[in-house]
Amino acid sequence: MSIESIVWALNDAPIPRDRRDASSLTVVLLGLANHADPFGRNAFPSLGTLTRYTRLSERSVRYAIRALEDLGLIRPADPDIVAAYVKRADRRPNGYDLAIERREPVHNSSGGQTLPPADQHGGQAAHERGASGDATGGKHCPRTVLNPSKNRPSRERAPEARSRPECGQCDARPGDPISARVVWLDADRVRSTPCPICSPAVTR
Repeated sequence: MSIESIVWALNDAPIPRDRRDASSLTVVLLGLANHADPFGRNAFPSLGTLTRYTRLSERSVRYAIRALEDLGLIRPADPDIVAAYVKRADRRPNGYDLAIERREPVHNSSGGQTLPPADQHGGQAAHERGASGDATGGKHCPRTVLNPSKNRPSRERAPEARSRPECGQCDARPGDPISARVVWLDADRVRSTPCPICSPAVTR
């Protein structure tokens, strides 16, 4: 296995992207690269091995190998090297050398979106948007921006809750509203009742 050959097959092999079989060619080439040396030479996996790697039929693997040869991405390897590894002539697979000297031109192939300009927020234009287009007479509306003073309820206590002091008979803490001032009816603090001194109107 050669990392150099695998990296070439994954990133730099000039397989035309507009071919319908581009993905099949890529996985077969990757299977060959898995058996090549660092220079892309002497890859001779069997058809059964390539079929197992690629999950393709044997016929599809044969077609992909022919297409890779036609594209000049692989070429026959030295048969003597294959013979040195596989003694029986009737069991020798075809060997291939990868043309790792051929590389695809560098370009942005990620297919992702580029970053928005600095004057845009969240990938959208910062100018006003319309509920419908100008052709339909839609009204423009500004972008929705959270404003804590308008969109969220205030956490300030009611004036009467701040102004009424604690009675000392309940569990009231400074700043607690009157509704939170209770007297516990048991030691486990399970049952409670509103404080009759702080909120007499509630206990009537």
